[in-house]
Amino acid sequence: MKREKYPGVRLLRIGTAIRWFGWGLGEALIPLFLLKFTNSFFETGLLSSVYNIMFLLFLPIAGYLADNYRIKKIILSAMILYIFVGLGYFLAGLTSMVIFLILARALNGLSYSLDQTSRETYIIKHVKDSQESRVFGHFDLITNFWWVSAVLIGMFLVKYVEVHWLFLMIAPTSFLALLIFSNIKEKEKYKKIKFSIKNAYKETFEDIKNFTPGLKVLAVLAFGFGIISSAIFFFAPILSYTRGGSITQSIIIVLVYTLPYLLGDFTGKIADKYKEKLYLFGLIAIIFLVSILAYTREYYVILLAVFFTSLIFECFYLVNKGILARIADKTHLGEVDGSLNGFSTIGAILGPILFGIMIDKIGNIYAYSVISVITLILFCYAYINRKSLRKKA
Repeated sequence: MKREKYPGVRLLRIGTAIRWFGWGLGEALIPLFLLKFTNSFFETGLLSSVYNIMFLLFLPIAGYLADNYRIKKIILSAMILYIFVGLGYFLAGLTSMVIFLILARALNGLSYSLDQTSRETYIIKHVKDSQESRVFGHFDLITNFWWVSAVLIGMFLVKYVEVHWLFLMIAPTSFLALLIFSNIKEKEKYKKIKFSIKNAYKETFEDIKNFTPGLKVLAVLAFGFGIISSAIFFFAPILSYTRGGSITQSIIIVLVYTLPYLLGDFTGKIADKYKEKLYLFGLIAIIFLVSILAYTREYYVILLAVFFTSLIFECFYLVNKGILARIADKTHLGEVDGSLNGFSTIGAILGPILFGIMIDKIGNIYAYSVISVITLILFCYAYINRKSLRKKA
């Protein structure tokens, strides 16, 4: 595969890598940063979900825009919003006022809905069939390499500066990404359509209503994956910290969770080769890994469990995108992709809240047991409906 065939994707990759570098300097500390503003795990999960709620609310609009308007303009709008997100996090840390944090989380959800949906739609529309998972995998490899590099730098800098100064770097890197994205070209011509919020939500619900059996299966799986991954990712560094671990150890947990994204070229090929079969193996493996997270206090064992859990979810993500590109109607890719992201986001909203309540009420061991049960249910569902994922729309 000659990646230079896709110059627009290359610009997206470069700009996103720069933006993620700015995020990586402080993003690994967001769970602990939120913990400072709350009094319980439930409140922490609730504050975390502000981002996901806004992301969910604006997904239909993002999908509608990506299908009917120039994608470049949507991405540039997202970059402008990211600048204010960085300023919001900075002011929250500087003033200790939770209102700035809430505003930053809300704007972050809005901007990422525009960014992710338009970016993924652009890639699917401009990349040749059968190469989607590989291109997404390579995209993850490059962008997450720079995110991981920034996390390592941030882990050093946080010893000398307050974390909100690291969050401030989101603003200039987003501006640089904006300049790069301004050079993206699109091959598709768009008809002049009057923007309508009502039509955006109406078309989204109509798309969901008309989902093929395969897309319905993807939606259920995306919802379940959202619950499981968000609960594990968000609370793993927090539980380590509250058990007596250091800030550095918590950062390393977040870092290790991200390392599988650097294997994007490899996981993309695996996803293209094995497709839906990866769901079955991965879900069984997650049940085992969640049990390890529930019962062990050995830090390095936790790191291994987090790494392999993340590796599985990266494969799931790439399989999802590959199947979506093959079975969805390409004239509604933005809306369908946005809808599936919406199901995942609903899970991501519920995950930290429900997991936080369970930790507060019954302890982390029983909370992880519930996650294992949800995973087992998803395995059964994926096995029963595996043939639906092979049928085109």
